[in-house]
Amino acid sequence: MFRLAFRIFCFVVLYFCTAFQAIGQLTARNISEDCKVAVLYSYPNGQRDTIFVFNQDQGTKMGNLSLQQSEPSTFRWYKFDYDAKDFEEEPFHTDSEVEETSLDDLPQGGYKVIVTAPDMEEPREFIAWLYMNPGFDFKLLKDVNNEVLHGYKNCFYTDFRLSPNTEQSSFKYYNPMNGAELTFNNRITYAMRPENDVEIDDIMLNSLGATQFIRDNDPPHEDTQFFFRAYDMFGIEKNDNIMYRTILPFAKINPPVLPDTDPESAPVPVQFSSEPYAYSQQNAEYVWRFGTGDSIVFDAEPNRLPQEIVEYTYFVPRTLPYQVTLKVTSLWECEYITPPVTVNINEPRLEVGNVFTPNGDGFNDYFKPQTVSLRRFEISIFTRTGYRVYYYRGNDLRDWTGWDGRIENTGRDASVGVYFYTIRAFGWDDPPTRNPQSGPYRGSFYLYR
Repeated sequence: MFRLAFRIFCFVVLYFCTAFQAIGQLTARNISEDCKVAVLYSYPNGQRDTIFVFNQDQGTKMGNLSLQQSEPSTFRWYKFDYDAKDFEEEPFHTDSEVEETSLDDLPQGGYKVIVTAPDMEEPREFIAWLYMNPGFDFKLLKDVNNEVLHGYKNCFYTDFRLSPNTEQSSFKYYNPMNGAELTFNNRITYAMRPENDVEIDDIMLNSLGATQFIRDNDPPHEDTQFFFRAYDMFGIEKNDNIMYRTILPFAKINPPVLPDTDPESAPVPVQFSSEPYAYSQQNAEYVWRFGTGDSIVFDAEPNRLPQEIVEYTYFVPRTLPYQVTLKVTSLWECEYITPPVTVNINEPRLEVGNVFTPNGDGFNDYFKPQTVSLRRFEISIFTRTGYRVYYYRGNDLRDWTGWDGRIENTGRDASVGVYFYTIRAFGWDDPPTRNPQSGPYRGSFYLYR
């Protein structure tokens, strides 16, 4: 039983393999799989004819087709008549009593081969279409220095102009079952890669008169080599490159330099500096804007800032930080505004401790209220009996060390015990009626030794 089943299996395999060989198909020599395209129409059994693409740009001027059968047959070749939209009635070539037929030097068009053989119940038809891909030119328009023509550069975009011979080619063929006209388009794809960046593929090509162009809507702020690539669906690729000399300015604000002591307590002198891009050539103007409505304008010489460091003092505290920017303008009137850097100036604040220990141990040896953004400060310190032991008034609290626990005008150490203070303070947030109030503030603290 097993042997019978095995013999039946071998017979079925042999039958179908022989039938497949007998059917055959039209093929083309030296054609890669990438150069074969299935037609849009299909037969009732689901099969589709093939378009064979021969790249003339790579030296191929004519096409070829071959057909092989498993037994001696007669092969009649017919060419498609595009005017009649059907295959011609008379064959233009016949091969008899052979198992294979092959024709070279075939021009572009449709071809049908009818095969007959003594053992065939009815003739078989095979159809293929040949497409002669003409290729394309791809050349960027440049100046004598291999650079983008200046007239194609703009503050907001750059046009890379191409020679006009970059249009995609198309091929017309027909459905042999109903005569419907079909079109196959060989699409050309364009890619652009700025130097040291990733390639932008499938970019849009625009038309402008006799030329075409690719627009870069984000031109770089530095001189950049651009590499372009154009390729079609069948392996033809053309490359070109061009240098873009920027007309755009650029700068970067360095981190602001604030005072080491009380860096966010008004008044705050802040130092600003910037790094102009090495390729920001011939910038005409630099404008510092400090977020207060004030600005400083400099006219710059080529390739350098007119002043390395700009200093601005902030007096007015506020809740939100100040936004500082630098606007750079080139000789071509292109502008660039840097992303803002921020400067925080804290609102006025006064905090008074309730104890201090002037014993010379280096810790809490001075009675000094914590102040932020105060423009004027006045303090008086009294004993229980109302005797004043210390007084200070000043506008620069950064230089005031505080009370060291000695009685004024005598230099003697004050006794351990409770002392009282009154404070009048005005903040830099004019008017002074805002928090903190001008005072007087009153309170007490304890002096330990």
